[in-house]
Amino acid sequence: MWSKKEPIILWTTAYAPLLMLMLGGFLYRNNLLPHAIREEQLSQMLGGHIWIAEVGFLLAVLGGSLLLYRLVIVWLLRDIGKKVHSGSGGLTYAVRRFEKLPAGDYTFFLMTLLLPRLALDYSSITNFAISLLMIVFIIAVFVKTETIATCPLFFVSGYRVFKGTISAHSREEEAEDPELRREVVLLVRGKDLDLGERYRGEALKGNVYVIGRSRTTIG
Repeated sequence: MWSKKEPIILWTTAYAPLLMLMLGGFLYRNNLLPHAIREEQLSQMLGGHIWIAEVGFLLAVLGGSLLLYRLVIVWLLRDIGKKVHSGSGGLTYAVRRFEKLPAGDYTFFLMTLLLPRLALDYSSITNFAISLLMIVFIIAVFVKTETIATCPLFFVSGYRVFKGTISAHSREEEAEDPELRREVVLLVRGKDLDLGERYRGEALKGNVYVIGRSRTTIG
């Protein structure tokens, strides 16, 4: 199971594109970049089409962020993923129900990602500092509440995210004690889950489980 540092790394990486845009905008607007890539120099080089440099910067941030997302999530899931998919770790579970996370679950992250960039003027050191404090506070909230299922890093990890019900017991045992079933968030690699198969699973953090096929069907 993850310790507290992994969610911090996860959410800090998730906000990396915003942080890069904020820092780049602050340096750019205050002429703190090297002389060769300041606004007036770029404008001369590009024949007054400064927007080309700005689009290039945005594309570089996007490409770099996707690469960073991929590297970080693979690194964070490497140990638990190996144990689950090799069958050497976790327990065997049956998936009783599953569904995709609703789009609304991602709304808070998207709003916090976009609003600071759109609403604040980063030519001001005060606004820049306030924005950084806002991001630190938001990351702290995500970590404190153990909210990791809606992190966008999972979209580039090869895993899919579902809400579902799992059980390590038989249906007869569950009928006698419904508490044996767990309502969890599932990270599964590959295609949709199959209610006719059993899976190897291990808790990642809180009620978030990484699961993989155990090649055993349910009788």
